[in-house]
Amino acid sequence: MEEIKELSNETLVSLAPSIGATAAINGVSERYSFVPTIQAINYLRDSNWIPVQAGQAGVRLEDRRGFQKHMIRFTRPDLLVNGHRMDMLLYNSHDRGCAFQLIGGVFKFACANGLVIGDRMAEYSHRHVGFTPEKFIESAAMVGKHIEKVAGVVDDWQTIQLEEIEKDYFAQAAHKLIYDEPEKSPIRSTQLLNTRRTEDRNKSDLWTTFNTIQENTIKGGLRGRSPKGRRAKTRPVKSIDRNKKINKVLWELTQKMAELKGVRAAA
Repeated sequence: MEEIKELSNETLVSLAPSIGATAAINGVSERYSFVPTIQAINYLRDSNWIPVQAGQAGVRLEDRRGFQKHMIRFTRPDLLVNGHRMDMLLYNSHDRGCAFQLIGGVFKFACANGLVIGDRMAEYSHRHVGFTPEKFIESAAMVGKHIEKVAGVVDDWQTIQLEEIEKDYFAQAAHKLIYDEPEKSPIRSTQLLNTRRTEDRNKSDLWTTFNTIQENTIKGGLRGRSPKGRRAKTRPVKSIDRNKKINKVLWELTQKMAELKGVRAAA
């Protein structure tokens, strides 16, 4: 199990400078309540959530630099389950583009690739208008309780075995969700099932299959052909928004597969 390394506020700001903004972007309304992201981080620290990772979105307009969307990933030492760490993600921006968002997540140590829980119960948003620390802390506790329940979901999904044809159907459904025009995708759906580690090659459980598809999608690097027949390679997902969207739809798809397997097992 990897050691949890807590990041200081200074380190977080060095990783994502917009975290350290001391004012909102010019032009916000008088009703806008500026709350420093560092303040929200400290609220979570006081609730025993440890910051372990940070990043920020790119900007197209230079005047948004330093105010753009950013993400901080937190965890708790007691939320380590079978090689997985249950995390809480905090999103925010100071350019009117994003409210405070708290989202549950899972982090697999083997691939060091975070994913976001797709269940809406593990998400809470706070607008910058009328922000109150009390509601923020309360919602963090609510999301935290749901994250604790996810540990059981991971265990359940590791016990669900998939037939090869079921894995193929799973990959096909994921392929359609990931690509707006699947027929123009550079890869076949079955390539999403390519394992990257020896220990995963002979596994057919739902959790491993989900992680394989998720990692191949987020990390990219799969070789294929463009619609014109040229050699192509899938790119890693670096956008904060697209990363969150893909992770959530894949989680929801996996939930549906688990439900289907549950019905069949009961029958």
